[in-house]
Amino acid sequence: MTTGVKVIAVLKENGYGLGVANMYHIIKDQDIFMYAVTSPCEAIALREEGCKADILMLTPIQEYSELLLMATLDVVVALGSEKQIPELRDVYKFTGRKPRVHIQIDSGLGRYGFNVDDIPNFKKCEEFLSIEGCFSHLAGSKRNYRRSVERQVRMFKVALEKIRATGVNPGICHISNSKAALTFGALGFDAVRVGSALLGKVPVDSGLEEAVWLESKVFSVYNRLEGEHIGYNGETFLKRDSDLAVVRVGTGCGVGLIQKGALDFTFLNIIKNILRRINEDPVLSVWINGKQSPVIGRIGVSHMTVDVTENSVKEGDTVKVQVNPLLVHPYVRRQVI
Repeated sequence: MTTGVKVIAVLKENGYGLGVANMYHIIKDQDIFMYAVTSPCEAIALREEGCKADILMLTPIQEYSELLLMATLDVVVALGSEKQIPELRDVYKFTGRKPRVHIQIDSGLGRYGFNVDDIPNFKKCEEFLSIEGCFSHLAGSKRNYRRSVERQVRMFKVALEKIRATGVNPGICHISNSKAALTFGALGFDAVRVGSALLGKVPVDSGLEEAVWLESKVFSVYNRLEGEHIGYNGETFLKRDSDLAVVRVGTGCGVGLIQKGALDFTFLNIIKNILRRINEDPVLSVWINGKQSPVIGRIGVSHMTVDVTENSVKEGDTVKVQVNPLLVHPYVRRQVI
């Protein structure tokens, strides 16, 4: 992806479930300006893997011990609350070295950061802090994404002007996440934060190829006749003679747990779900021998049933399953190919 601005690679949540070390070694030779994480253990892992680039802690930590550790590791900390300021001052007094920070602004997500209407005077903090950047996180919108982003960018710019008005240079400014970066670019700022796009998982038509999947093997193949019921509670009714395959992965491995978004209990959506059940639309499709085959019936904890009537399948064939790696159990081996 060419952006024309600095790229901050987000490896939060243990590299989105792939492992911080795995993700780092995949992208470390790319033109990465800074890495971003959400927990001290991820920052430690990056340093242990030999990462000498700047690391940004996106979550505003407050405990003195964690702030001291981050300063010792030369990690940039998100400053999103006045409660952090006394602790950061104490870190400076102990080390004699100014902790590095990016000021965090809440432009609409309502999670972390300073409210735009309540920006502190950061000038007095420069005696013991190295203010090197300022950022916010886009909340997005289901209805009018562009308008929502434009509103949040305006709020972010207001916060930046308030910071500059106190005589403080906000430094590197960034607000675009993966979706915004692929839709609008850097939105006029200095950097973009790219996380889910590294996995090819972005809810826009990006042209990116999804880079993560779960692999298993076909355990058995058997035939069932038209009219038979299969699966838990006999929920699935076969409308034809069918070749079925058992694959020994299920919800315990993260299969079928892909988050689709907020639950929608509107009347129209309830009707759509009823129609899906009537039409027996597949819960999930998997890839076997380069061809999609539908999963039928309820997915179990450790297995699922696949309709391979239209696919020439034998025991031992490789099965590829779309998953959210964050939901895949830690015992499942991660492999970079």
